[in-house]
Amino acid sequence: MATAITNQNRPLAFSTLSPGWLKGRMRGALICGTFGAIWMFEAVFFGGIATPVWLTLVGVLTLAAIGWPVIRLRSWRGIRYSAAERELWARVAKPYWTNCAIEWVLCFGSAFWLAQIHQYTLIPECLGVIIGLHFFPVARMFRSPLYYATGAAMVLGSLASLAMHAGPMRNIAACSADGLSLWGTAAVILYQDWFSKRGEEN
Repeated sequence: MATAITNQNRPLAFSTLSPGWLKGRMRGALICGTFGAIWMFEAVFFGGIATPVWLTLVGVLTLAAIGWPVIRLRSWRGIRYSAAERELWARVAKPYWTNCAIEWVLCFGSAFWLAQIHQYTLIPECLGVIIGLHFFPVARMFRSPLYYATGAAMVLGSLASLAMHAGPMRNIAACSADGLSLWGTAAVILYQDWFSKRGEEN
């Protein structure tokens, strides 16, 4: 069985196709798919385009982005982690949850502050930058270059939307940039899963 790999100068990492790697990758897809859907629905509603067509389109894509990871995770319910994989999670759990806690505190704090100074239109961009930045430590912890791309896309997309005048179109641009960055990440992970699954079958 593949196990986790350790190095004195780098954090532990799962070997490809180990139980920890498979489950961790799919949990990442589920998280990105779920929060990507939230951003996309916000783009629809705050952008003033909540028509049946757009709601149906986003709804269908949401089902795919969330449904596939859920099905795959359920298929691995009986798979057990190795001792090395449990050791890896024990090492990264504290910094991972600390990073998430900082992200949530900053998101709530910045949204509250912007609301207090009546700068509501800056909330999507501010949240996009904070959430995007939180992906950089995650990428380093799990040695996943894909998350660097996710974070960069969210930060740059959010900042670029500020070039537009405040209003529905900017809301669409900011929220869509973040939502599509997360959905794109989920799509890459799901494609990798499909490709590896196809290779196992052959």
